[in-house]
Amino acid sequence: MNDAVLYEREGHVAYLTLNRPDQRNSMTAELLDAFAAASARARSEADVRCVVVRGRGPCFSAGADFKAGVQRAGDEPPSAKSYAMYAPFLSLLDLDVPIVGALNGHTVGGGFGLSLVCDIRVGSRSAKYGANFAKLGLHPGMAISYTLPRIVGPAHAAELLYTGELIDGDRAAAIGLLNHAVDASEVYDRADAIAFGVRMGLGS
Repeated sequence: MNDAVLYEREGHVAYLTLNRPDQRNSMTAELLDAFAAASARARSEADVRCVVVRGRGPCFSAGADFKAGVQRAGDEPPSAKSYAMYAPFLSLLDLDVPIVGALNGHTVGGGFGLSLVCDIRVGSRSAKYGANFAKLGLHPGMAISYTLPRIVGPAHAAELLYTGELIDGDRAAAIGLLNHAVDASEVYDRADAIAFGVRMGLGS
């Protein structure tokens, strides 16, 4: 698997790890291609019972790396280019198993959108979460305007989307964005406990 995304297995649990810690696991063409391949691999392995998505280093994902030209050139309209950029993350929706997001650090922009595709989210109390698109003068990408209201309700979603505010883990848990807010050092362990519990629930 491409080093930008690591694919690992432990029993019936598959791990997809964003692996650009020095660049806050931001989205580049390389990372997106690697994520698409990792997602497809998890989908193809029939004995996978649960998938854990996590980021290496102190940040889960800071979203798009605009310096890397993440929107690829072509004759397509802007909407098609944006969809092509987010399609690798959205491919998680094609998996037939539960997905646990281990949000070990800041989760912003497209990285925030990736977290919303997960079924269960464990985050750090000290990290920041949110869709900062409004502060950049951009429309929310990664289907966030669709997924976020269905998780936190329309009022909380409207506030986060219209203001671009980033909230900490405790508030994220209070509004239902996170299932669990724990210390940063406990995020992986809590996500693992859930993943292996899900695996047992589905049969080992």
